[in-house]
Amino acid sequence: MRLVGCGKNVPMQWTDTHVHVVDFLQRPADSAGLIRSLRDSGAERAVVFGLPVKKKWSTAEPLKPSYYLDDNAPCHYHSLTDVLVLDSLATFDEAPGFTVAPLICGFDPTDRLAVDHLEAVWARSDRWAGIGEVLLRHDDLTNLTRGETPVADHLAMDNVFGFCADKKVPISVHHDSSSAGRPSEQEYVEPFENAIRRHRTTRIVWCHAGVSRRVHPDGQIELVERLLSRHHNLTVELSWVLLDSVVHGDGGVHPDWRTLICKFADRIVVGSDSVADPNTISDRATQIDQLLRALPGSVAQAVATDTAGELWFS
Repeated sequence: MRLVGCGKNVPMQWTDTHVHVVDFLQRPADSAGLIRSLRDSGAERAVVFGLPVKKKWSTAEPLKPSYYLDDNAPCHYHSLTDVLVLDSLATFDEAPGFTVAPLICGFDPTDRLAVDHLEAVWARSDRWAGIGEVLLRHDDLTNLTRGETPVADHLAMDNVFGFCADKKVPISVHHDSSSAGRPSEQEYVEPFENAIRRHRTTRIVWCHAGVSRRVHPDGQIELVERLLSRHHNLTVELSWVLLDSVVHGDGGVHPDWRTLICKFADRIVVGSDSVADPNTISDRATQIDQLLRALPGSVAQAVATDTAGELWFS
């Protein structure tokens, strides 16, 4: 796929690898609005999925929530999200020339029977292109989600990674590298790396590279470089709040991130992490466009389109 966009007012072509088509109440997005925002920002392809959890409106909370951080009520796993993703495909398919890769995510990653759900949902459609976003270590969301703490090297996840290897599809995971209170410890890297080692034939996409809203670990660039050097089945997704560290407020790109991206261009993808919100796509797309323009042409093309194409659209 050719990169386009010569002038500053013409966005470069890219693939958004992180678009949620429902919110945390499992309300479907305005898919037509998502398409408009994606196309306006230069994206003609997107990786789409639901959310594996649903926020509860507790009787203890006077206001209806719309986001997982709105109150203290818990979240629970919600398998219907995968059906909602399939329902959304009709609108995406009506957009000429626009292509989506839908993923499955509606399962409890601590349930050793989760793979049975994957098999059943996979059999419902020939459109599935992979698994994700699987929410493992995720700052406050981990504490708010009912059940065991989900980690990458959980026995239940072994079956999920194995499923992906059997189907020859990638898996996108959110796994913080540290807790919010211990930014220098990187204490959650070991279980994540255990999973990567145990599943060498599974292509694992690390969403936001271990960074979350309240998790901004020290030495993250060095950590990402180490993991990419050690594990050739690992791809890093630059998305969500991580983009704020990669691209400065004035549009400049952090030089160390630029060096890392140039070194591992075929192992890096970009995404907005829109939670059913077209405006998020527009905002993050501006940062992504600034990043791509700061890269050499061949590197920009790999990051913008080619690596995502090989993972989900080949």
